[in-house]
Amino acid sequence: MSQMLVERVCDLYFESLNANNLAGVTEALHFPHFRVMADGRVEVWSNSEDLWSWFEKRTFNDGWNHSAFDSVTTEELTEKKFHVEVRFGRYRKDKSLIGKYRSLYIITFEKDRWGIKAGSGTGYRKKK
Repeated sequence: MSQMLVERVCDLYFESLNANNLAGVTEALHFPHFRVMADGRVEVWSNSEDLWSWFEKRTFNDGWNHSAFDSVTTEELTEKKFHVEVRFGRYRKDKSLIGKYRSLYIITFEKDRWGIKAGSGTGYRKKK
């Protein structure tokens, strides 16, 4: 049951990003939320508005329109924590590929719900 809920959190996150739905992004994540960037820097956001602003700035110049999963692999570490490896593509409105990416999401059960607490990925604009 928990694995299905964790996978649903990943789906909600991508669906919400793709629909420009800040409320859905807020529901899919836990705050503070952090990401370990490809260069090792750690970005931390205390709320969804700050994360949304950061995301829009990072995706504006390449014409990002939506993202789609290639695969989602879950691993239960404890009854309140999963690691989820996601492989995905970012696409423009014309469906041309911006790049392929790989990330690790740390999904935790807090405040009576599952949410993405943190992520770490291969970086932005990595083409394959």
